[in-house]
This record gives sequence, structure tokens and C-alpha cells, in this order.
Amino acid sequence: MSTEAGSQNSLGYEGKRVIVAGGGGSGMGAAAARLLSALGADVTVLDVREPAGGGLSFARTDLGDPSAIDGAVGAIGAPVHALFNCQGISGSAAGATSADVMRVNFLGVRHLTEAVLPLMPARSAVASISSAGGLGWARRLDQIHELLAAESFESALRWVEVQSADLLAQAFPNAYAFSKQALIVWTMQRAVSAIAGGVRVNCTSPGSTRTQMAVDFPSEGVEFMNQPSGRESSPQEQAWPLVFLNSEAASYVNGVNLSVDGGHAAARALGLLRT
Repeated sequence: MSTEAGSQNSLGYEGKRVIVAGGGGSGMGAAAARLLSALGADVTVLDVREPAGGGLSFARTDLGDPSAIDGAVGAIGAPVHALFNCQGISGSAAGATSADVMRVNFLGVRHLTEAVLPLMPARSAVASISSAGGLGWARRLDQIHELLAAESFESALRWVEVQSADLLAQAFPNAYAFSKQALIVWTMQRAVSAIAGGVRVNCTSPGSTRTQMAVDFPSEGVEFMNQPSGRESSPQEQAWPLVFLNSEAASYVNGVNLSVDGGHAAARALGLLRT
């Protein structure tokens, strides 16, 4: 057996049932879905876009609609061994509101995860995609705790609507950044309670990545994010860390926000970035 084959087998996805939310299109979720299928997993993609290629089940789902999420999860049923939350929008599209961004990027992620957790046996795992844009979460901790205290989708959406006049006045970049900050904090919080049932919860914070969403970000911001590596990542380079976090190889990794940014967060923390 080759070293590569042995390492892939150690990930433990053969025959496992997994959900990839946001796995349509050509971004990180799509890359993760392809990798998981190649590793022998039974993959169901939830998205409004159908994934390209064969070997994947698909359920057309509006990931910002709790009723649609509940219907999709009910149709899949137990067991679910891994959930990948890869859905997200920037909010830069014409007519996009802060509520639209929060529905998909955080409220829908939380609702889907809570719907799937009862279907997950011990030694299962959840991995979500946040963003390097959410790494300032500590500065917004009071507001994030207010949001997390609104436990239902509807009550949280009411909180968002109130904040749309101030904290979330702009869908991009304000609501986008806050949605990712909330996802990081909620991941750490939920990891503490979910592990009691044997389920791990983690997230990643990608740096700049070659996806369709990349054009939504200002070029000067992308250049800044590309320090110190000097380049952006590919969707596959972001997918592998996600796949690892939900694998048996990461069986003691829980409550982690993994920066996958070519060293940007480290350089920022030490004041080593060029402005």
C-alpha cells in the first residue's frame, strides 16, 4: 500500500454518510464533496445549484430557509457521520440585505447543524467554513452573545433586523464579517456541549481563495490577505483541512477555528504585515 493510500484510508470515510451544504458550483464545498466521494463516502449535497459530476446525491435546498433545511434533513435521515457547512454569500450582490447574509452564513448554518446533530452517532463531526474576515470576533463578543442568546431562527432574525440600522447597516462588508465572527464563536460554544454526545464541532477560516466569490472582494484587500505567502489558495487546498477536521484522524480535535490562510493570521498577530 502506498503512503498516500494509507493516509487516505486512515481518514475513515469509507461507507460513511456525509452532508455537504453548499457543495454545488465550483467552490470549496464542491471540492470537499469530490474529495469525500473519492474517499468512499456516501455524499449528499444540499444547495440551490446541482453539483457537477457523478457519484453525489443532491437535494435542492435553500440554505437560508429553515423549512427547506428541515425538509432536506428529514429526507436524509439517520445516520449522518459528518456535516460540512460550506455555504456562504458575500452580500455584495445588488439588492442583498444584511438579513440575507445572516440567513445563509450563520442562521442557516446553525439551524442545519442543530437539525443534523440528533442524527449523528458518537465519533461524528461537524466542520464549517468561516473566514479570515471573521478573526476579529473578540471585539464583537458582546453583540455575538446577544445573537446566540436568540436560539430560534425567527428570534435571531428579529435581532438581525434591529441591528440593520447600526451594527449591520451594510450587507458587505459589515454583515459578512459579523456572520463569520458569529460562526467562529458559536463553533467554540457548541463544541463544548456537543462533545458530551461524542460529536466534535470545528471550523476553518480560509484566506483568499480562487472561487466565484473572490471577485466580490476589493483587490487591495486580496493583496493584503495574500501576505505573507504571496498567493491565494485553491478550493482544494481549503477542502483538505475541512476533510481532515471531520475525519477519524482528527478524533481529539474539538472547538478549533483553523486558520487556512498561508500564515496571514500569524503575521497579523505579530505586526509583520505590510500596509
